[in-house]
Amino acid sequence: MSDFDAIDFNLNFNNFNPDEVQVDETINAVFIIDISPSIASYEKDLNHAFNDFTQTMQKSHVADQLMVSVIEFNNDVHVKSGFQPIKSIPTIKFKPSGVGTALYDATAQGLKMAMDYRENLEASGVMTKTLLFIITDGMDNSSNTPAKTVKTKINEVIAEEQNAFSFTTILFGVGNAAQFEQAQKEMGVQHLAKVGTSGDEIRKMINFISQSISSTANNTQITF
Repeated sequence: MSDFDAIDFNLNFNNFNPDEVQVDETINAVFIIDISPSIASYEKDLNHAFNDFTQTMQKSHVADQLMVSVIEFNNDVHVKSGFQPIKSIPTIKFKPSGVGTALYDATAQGLKMAMDYRENLEASGVMTKTLLFIITDGMDNSSNTPAKTVKTKINEVIAEEQNAFSFTTILFGVGNAAQFEQAQKEMGVQHLAKVGTSGDEIRKMINFISQSISSTANNTQITF
């Protein structure tokens, strides 16, 4: 058993029953969102943009395929929603709280949830594409999970994949961009997108996420 597999988060994920999925393929999007105190400067814009995203995707051509899980983190990690159809995702309010940033713990949590649910879906005959969207404005200062543990697992998943478009990880670094390159590399996250804290920048980030989901559904490359 690897260090990653030994992680026990002791949480009820409340995932949608794989046996009740009515499509041949799902797109599983995991949102791993920083709610440490420093997000206060763009809290309102983040909430507005995320809920706009939810409402838009509920009416989109991928709505029947899209499953969403939401994880938030400060110095602790909290699963707001296990994997549920986008049509079941309610309005969400992210509130700054806590005293630190457990970026590595949260990413490990999201990755483990994603791969466990993917395995359950595939056992039920449902093919799956997985997207991890990590949104943070600070470096890790609170995790028990080493970054290298996350990197090892991501590399294992990528090495096993036959379909180049079926697993994608993106870190959105909000604010001081330079510091996020280190976190991206240490965790082995495939892509880094740098985002400002203005309302326009936050909306651009969420729009990019929407486009990434559509591209994944259409088997086309995500463009940065």
